[in-house]
Amino acid sequence: MKNIAVKAFKLCAGYEREDVLRSVSFELHTGEVLGVVGPNGSGKSTLLRALTGLLPLRSGKVQMQGRALPSLSAKERARLCAVQPQIEMPLFDYSVRDFVLLGRHPHRALLGAAHPTDHEAAERALRRAGMSEMSERSIRALSTGEWQRALLARALAQETPLLFLDEPAAHLDPGHRYAIHLLLRQLAHKENRAVLCISHDLNLAAEFCDRLMLLRAGSVLALGTPEEVLQEKILQELFGCAALRVAINPHTGRPGTVFAS
Repeated sequence: MKNIAVKAFKLCAGYEREDVLRSVSFELHTGEVLGVVGPNGSGKSTLLRALTGLLPLRSGKVQMQGRALPSLSAKERARLCAVQPQIEMPLFDYSVRDFVLLGRHPHRALLGAAHPTDHEAAERALRRAGMSEMSERSIRALSTGEWQRALLARALAQETPLLFLDEPAAHLDPGHRYAIHLLLRQLAHKENRAVLCISHDLNLAAEFCDRLMLLRAGSVLALGTPEEVLQEKILQELFGCAALRVAINPHTGRPGTVFAS
């Protein structure tokens, strides 16, 4: 039985007077990739912010590695969980290598210089994200897709047991989308990390995630394996699209989605 890396119990959170998450409960296990899917505005990014302490909970509890989230300092959280945000604008004109090296700050003393181990971790992250050849380029000279991979490399450089990613394959071409999802599965299955990945690509999520959580209006509509939750009636209800159909990938046997014209 896999260990519980993250446990969320009846999470409620929102902005100003509006509740966005409504009693969300689930577990994320070590060695698995949990995909979070749902329509725009369903609470996916809000869930990530609530899990990492960036958005205060109105009620409910979060545990990371058996510890209550409020008991963890910001540095302790950063040593446990790395986050790739959906949107982040570069504030300074770093080289890609120096930007990725920022991911090592949780492992260094305040104002301490980077150690050789930090540089080694950054190089590994650059290589895994396919950014080694761009390491000397300015981050402001990157395309949108390259910037996404730089953000992923920074998260990988933290070398944490938990990894939360908000649409890591957005703006990427098919080859890089496939490579990123393959990497996430390897991180979970071969390195025993716990990976939570928000995605709008149902087909890639079905192929590479061990379980899927479907969010609708801030609540969990379904949670289970891709075979269990990717059902036509469920998806048509979730996205309000009667043209959605489920088809089996003949090469992998996994379910996927197509549109019936």
